[in-house]
Amino acid sequence: MNLPALNARQRFFYRYCVRPFSSAEERKFFEGIPGIAGQLYRAERRALHDAVVRRQPAFAFEIGTFNGGGSTYFLALAFAKLGRGKLVTLEIDPALQAKAAAFYTTQLPTLRPHVEFLLGGSPELFTPFLQQAGAAEFVFLDGAENAAQSLEQYRFFEPWFRRGSVLALHDWNTEKMRLIRELLCHTPRWRETLALAEPDSIGFALFEML
Repeated sequence: MNLPALNARQRFFYRYCVRPFSSAEERKFFEGIPGIAGQLYRAERRALHDAVVRRQPAFAFEIGTFNGGGSTYFLALAFAKLGRGKLVTLEIDPALQAKAAAFYTTQLPTLRPHVEFLLGGSPELFTPFLQQAGAAEFVFLDGAENAAQSLEQYRFFEPWFRRGSVLALHDWNTEKMRLIRELLCHTPRWRETLALAEPDSIGFALFEML
């Protein structure tokens, strides 16, 4: 879970019985950024952040910005830690996309250079950045709960994947990723490097291309 998902009683317990004994690093991944609620569990956030720090891609590509307080924030933090690189994140909802971009501009100016906010429903919008990088080194898929759409997004990136490319997938055990699960099970070039499930995740997986 994460802080915004707690009820009043759980928040009280966390504030007085857990938080005082937690490190700043642990608090960061659990609490997120004040002022904008974020999705993903603590372990999922950390997995994304740490994978970018390890891989050090020129770009990471994300489908599903939401309001920018979850995966977007922790991927941007990873690039800021590296001191280079950029997250390119795509959101289909105009209100959410505008809210996220404005929040980073006004409240997170040190992270803003590490995030490109795109509005639309087609991954084709990533093409100029993929051409610049020459490869899809890091991709995070977290769009709608639609298996066919998720597979279509994967197929878009498929020609751009190279050895060492990282593919991160949220809602791994739901209908959203059903077709991708079936595909990756029969694609030996992909190696699963991390799988999270309850209570650490509602379903999250990392794969690396061999």
